[in-house]
Amino acid sequence: MKKDFVRSALCLGVLLVLYILLALLIPFAKTAVFWISFVFTLVAFAVTGWALYTAFLKKPDATSRFYSFPIARIGVIYGGGQLAAGLLLMALGKWTPAWLAVLVYAVMLGAGVIGLMSADAVVETIHTQDQKLKKDVTFMRSLQSKTQQIAAQCDSAEVKAFCENVRYSDPVSCTALTEIEQDLSAAVDDLQSAVVDGDTEVIAQLAQKANSLLSERNRVCKLNKA
Repeated sequence: MKKDFVRSALCLGVLLVLYILLALLIPFAKTAVFWISFVFTLVAFAVTGWALYTAFLKKPDATSRFYSFPIARIGVIYGGGQLAAGLLLMALGKWTPAWLAVLVYAVMLGAGVIGLMSADAVVETIHTQDQKLKKDVTFMRSLQSKTQQIAAQCDSAEVKAFCENVRYSDPVSCTALTEIEQDLSAAVDDLQSAVVDGDTEVIAQLAQKANSLLSERNRVCKLNKA
């Protein structure tokens, strides 16, 4: 992602240099419209640079890059539009009132900034939700890992059934499940210890207890999503 930003920044820098050369070397009439166009276009380059930074470097991970693509696109569209409008009004500076140039550029800038801020807010929300979901599935992922080890060490039908139920349980936790998940985790630890010790007399009982807790956990989970 850093390489993408560097390439984009280099392209933006080359365009900026070319724009300055065009603006100063082409014999445009140096009217108020010319200088207004020049300043607003420089601002557009800065806004585009910010959009590229936000899209590629603000959160340098694959998921953020995918979601941040619209930010880069909005920045490029605004920058390209301002560049084209700026050069056009520079050429028409003698016949264009200054207030019209200011109005056009201000509307374009406002639309670009609002679009970028809205897109950034959406990306931030999605990223926060993704992070929350990753955190919420941690317990069940850990439980699945433990039960897979237990199933590999024990041939008990009760244990196999419990491990299979864990596999197909809802992976997302919530605050309402905290207490029962703690009890379930303790029951699985007891079951794992019994399997390691080869205590066949209590393995089935512990597996049934853990299965009951898992069923209750899934019931509460379903109720909280209703």
